[in-house]
Amino acid sequence: MAQAPPGDPSIAVLPFTDMSPEQDQGYFSDGISEELLNVLVKVKGLKVASRTSSFTYKDSKLSLAEIASELKVDHILEGSVRKAQNRLRITAQLIDVESGYHLWSDTYEATLDDVFAIQDQIAMNIVEQLQLELFGADPQTLTRAPTASVEAYELYLLGRDRWHKRTEESLREAIGFFEREWNDFDKFTPATKMLH
Repeated sequence: MAQAPPGDPSIAVLPFTDMSPEQDQGYFSDGISEELLNVLVKVKGLKVASRTSSFTYKDSKLSLAEIASELKVDHILEGSVRKAQNRLRITAQLIDVESGYHLWSDTYEATLDDVFAIQDQIAMNIVEQLQLELFGADPQTLTRAPTASVEAYELYLLGRDRWHKRTEESLREAIGFFEREWNDFDKFTPATKMLH
């Protein structure tokens, strides 16, 4: 996809904060953030900071204005995830960095089975708030659940989390998670199969 010219809207998706009771769902929070980033990248005319760039600010003490300045974006999406057993609570907020005001904020509560619908709803709300329809983006075409299996999706997120750590042990763990996920391959959509 061609880069959007200067002046077009830009956004960085920061890693969502893990607010789970055991503080052991960082991989899940990161996965939610990354999936939202991947949806926004598909929007023509929207510049999206790369995962590598935006994820360096995980647990950063910098202000949002400082992060936005370094990433050269005018919007920030941040949020939190609380996961307890099969229950999810995801809070997301879209911030206009120049004004410092929230353009949109919402909280979603559902079961883990609804995680794909929640991601879709958050992404569509962001698209609407940024008025991306002006750039020819149809929110309905931007999102598609990668799999019907929540277990396979969680294994996929665990595998990606370990893969990004890039140690010998974490890479072995990643392969193990991906191999277990592969057993549910028939449940994935054709688009996701192409990524394997």
